[in-house]
Amino acid sequence: MNRSMDLKPIYTEPENCQDCYKCVRECPVKAIQIEDNKAYIIEERCIYCGHCTQVCPTGAKKIRDGVSRTRLILQNYPRVILSLAPSWACEFEDLSIGQLTAAIRKLGFSGVSETAIGAELVSSRVSDYLQQSQPGVYISSACPVVVEYIRKYSAEHTPAITPLLSPMLAHAKILKDYYGNDLKVIFAGPCICKKLEADHFKELVEVAITFKDLKNWFEKENIHPEQLTPAAEDHFIPWQAGIGSLYPVEGGMLPGIDGESKKIVKMAFSDLSNIKDVIKNLDTRREKDTIFLELLACKGGCINGPAKLSQTSLAIKRYNIQQHRAAHSESTVPDLGHIDLATTFKAYDCSTARHTEEEIKQALSAVGKNSPEDELNCSGCGYDSCRDFAVALVEGRAEENMCVSYMRRVAHDKATVLLQKIPAGVLLVDNDLKISDMNSCCANLLGEDVVMVYEASPGLQGVELDKICSFTDLFRTVLNTGKEITERQIREGDKIWLLSIYNIQPHRLVFGILQDLREPYVRKEWMLEKTQEVVRKYMATVQEVACLLGENAAFTDATLRSIMEAGEKVKS
Repeated sequence: MNRSMDLKPIYTEPENCQDCYKCVRECPVKAIQIEDNKAYIIEERCIYCGHCTQVCPTGAKKIRDGVSRTRLILQNYPRVILSLAPSWACEFEDLSIGQLTAAIRKLGFSGVSETAIGAELVSSRVSDYLQQSQPGVYISSACPVVVEYIRKYSAEHTPAITPLLSPMLAHAKILKDYYGNDLKVIFAGPCICKKLEADHFKELVEVAITFKDLKNWFEKENIHPEQLTPAAEDHFIPWQAGIGSLYPVEGGMLPGIDGESKKIVKMAFSDLSNIKDVIKNLDTRREKDTIFLELLACKGGCINGPAKLSQTSLAIKRYNIQQHRAAHSESTVPDLGHIDLATTFKAYDCSTARHTEEEIKQALSAVGKNSPEDELNCSGCGYDSCRDFAVALVEGRAEENMCVSYMRRVAHDKATVLLQKIPAGVLLVDNDLKISDMNSCCANLLGEDVVMVYEASPGLQGVELDKICSFTDLFRTVLNTGKEITERQIREGDKIWLLSIYNIQPHRLVFGILQDLREPYVRKEWMLEKTQEVVRKYMATVQEVACLLGENAAFTDATLRSIMEAGEKVKS
């Protein structure tokens, strides 16, 4: 996996990653690799939908900044135009065209132009292409996320993508044709994948920034667009877009696709989960019909892109787009027939490789899943099923400690070892005064009768406390009051015990340490303190498995080793 400084549009900031696996759960193509408990993007699998940047609770998934490069371009080139995605109308809805363009020009741009101009040319070329093509199913190339998804995960449908540049790239071609090839074009919009597209077509678009980048840039430069009074030159150039301004809403491309001599059946679908269902069993062969699919990865269209600014209802956003379109008539457009938009799309098959049943079984066995009944499919690891997780293990995309049930068993097993190795009686009691767990040392201290019961049922889970000892009232007091008992001597016949009771969960779960005062090691305060410290720390780990996956594990393992070593010295 590439860890170079040449950052892709989305990357991980390792120090912020808390191995919660939420990005794994949410990634529609599982393009995440866990390495040393950190979740990294697998570049060759990623479709750059940007969903992980939205759901990451710690902000570890970052969007590559484009403003720094844009500033350098503005400093070094005299003519730089900003290509503004058509969803600006619902992102900057409180600004007039004049105010927005004035603010952008204050940043140093020569002018501002609507990407929707390129969209209109794309629609015209798609119409021509469909008229001339054989019957079949064709897919729009406008959404780069959908294009990436098809190329990587539905490679057989790559030929169905209309072989035309996207609106952003078409717009850049128009601008360079109109103003000269030395013009530099920067794109701004709500789509992260446009950064990848710009990387692949640097000769057309220098940098793609997001609307969030643009807004933050205004703030850093102390530019307040709403306070600006536009000048005469503050308008879109070279002309204002028409029907192309509908592109950012679901179905917005379809009105621009004309069926002249040939009927074209047009459909629109948005949201990647829907797109996957649409493509899953898609038969692109048709004897009579020509079907055109506008597929947009974001629910509702580009107005809901991952780098959007506004959290307004999709209905209101769509309304704003439609109102903007209705308020502006068609402009006079020069002949653009000489501009070539043709391109090709290459398939990259990133579908999961097939693995033998034996490989999958070995991976499942590594996390304690040796039968179908062990496969809980709880998705705690982020994968939909235990078998999917096993495949990720085989491919090196996952680590064993991602399995919650496995780590819970590890925690329980370590706690069991801890209980048995501590040279003192340990007794866990719940709020019903029933035993949750107990070690053999405690059974030996309480007498032969308890040892017999313990041998038949190790741990004595569920046994009522007053059935095995005479100091139930002390546990009841700690559970009721929450006040711990540090040391209390208890005499029973010829036995003298030292009992300490501590909270694990106040009023719900406590643990007691029972020691025979006749034993010499009991008088060593260090042993008591260490025992209390490790039991308290480790029992909390059993209650919260997630804590095991961090510094808690290191602390416990180190302390446990020291107690075991000390215990062996005492016995010897």
